[in-house]
Amino acid sequence: MLRKNVAKEKLKAGKDVIGVRMDFASPYVLELVGKTGFDFVYFDCEHSSLSVDACEEMIRATELVGLTPLVRVPSSEPGVILRYLDSGAMGVIIPHSHNREAAEKAVRAVKYPPEGDRGIAGRSLSLSGLSVANYVKEANKETLVALMIEDAEAIENLPEIARVEDVDVLFIGRLDLSVSLGIPGEIEHPTIKEAVNKVIAQGRAAGKAVGVGAIDVGKPESIKQFMSQGAQFFSLNLASILTNASRQLLQKIRGE
Repeated sequence: MLRKNVAKEKLKAGKDVIGVRMDFASPYVLELVGKTGFDFVYFDCEHSSLSVDACEEMIRATELVGLTPLVRVPSSEPGVILRYLDSGAMGVIIPHSHNREAAEKAVRAVKYPPEGDRGIAGRSLSLSGLSVANYVKEANKETLVALMIEDAEAIENLPEIARVEDVDVLFIGRLDLSVSLGIPGEIEHPTIKEAVNKVIAQGRAAGKAVGVGAIDVGKPESIKQFMSQGAQFFSLNLASILTNASRQLLQKIRGE
């Protein structure tokens, strides 16, 4: 039987989901994280050296602790997306989804016919125990599609992107967006805040969940603010969480 995509289910019910971004390989650390109550983990294969094999090992760990495994793929090429999904990922985050054509291409790569044109094989099918017909139906229902909105062009094309069917999340990448808009690193700039507000408003109006990545894990109030605006999907950098917690612990021990 195919696992339920708990993160997607919660989003569809209008609930918030909070996960971690992971750019290093450690199934053990992932098992520990899964015990804390996070909803999902996404493996950042765009900005790290994580391989498909490493992701598959960590996907096995998520299956032990109930985390929804997602992959931020290195490109939107169907052959790339296919390998991560076949390894057991329950959704993908597509970088630089800057227009309707890119969004539609992503959906086709993720979904089996008739919704898309993904080829069928791999670990996910083999372990499902389902007939091919039932597997295709369940996989299309459970797999999550998130698009990174991180370019000036994506903001301009937002209405047409938001209308694409079977897109679940519009995930705002504020850092890349700041670079694209000519204000690199200034994520608190009024232009960025205006863009974020626009994505949340138009995304929600189109029936999409909207996500925001937390750049500074030491400021959880920023997530609270985005929640109040209507965003539902949030990620925290796991490396930053570990660094922040370690620093605070040492400061307490040393009395600093």
